[in-house]
Amino acid sequence: MNIDDYFASLERGLRQNPLVSHLQQPFVCLASDDLNGLVRGRVFFWDDSFLDIYETVSTELGYPVRIGYAYTYLHNRKRVFRYDNAPHHPEIVTFPHHKHIGPEERLAPSDQPSLSQVLVEISFWLENNSAK
Repeated sequence: MNIDDYFASLERGLRQNPLVSHLQQPFVCLASDDLNGLVRGRVFFWDDSFLDIYETVSTELGYPVRIGYAYTYLHNRKRVFRYDNAPHHPEIVTFPHHKHIGPEERLAPSDQPSLSQVLVEISFWLENNSAK
């Protein structure tokens, strides 16, 4: 797998997801070479909530490895959660991976989620909070 294959797969998966309304343009997939690149974009859902995606990815091993990431989900312009691996919370047992919860950004340990896991979490959140 090269980085362009990863970009195509990621965009195709997002566009085919029934929760996704649209991808904000530009949805940036920028290759630094054949095997490495950056993804930065905003994904809107049916209720106008959105997920900001940031990934730096390497496919040197033949499959995608996210070197850096941040997934920030907002509803009514208020942060619901953010996953990231910025190395600024060494006290967390899952360092550098962690989660910020709610607008107050309560810190929680977290393993590195896949984008699919984040989308499932958003699906559950929408099911339980869409009328709020």
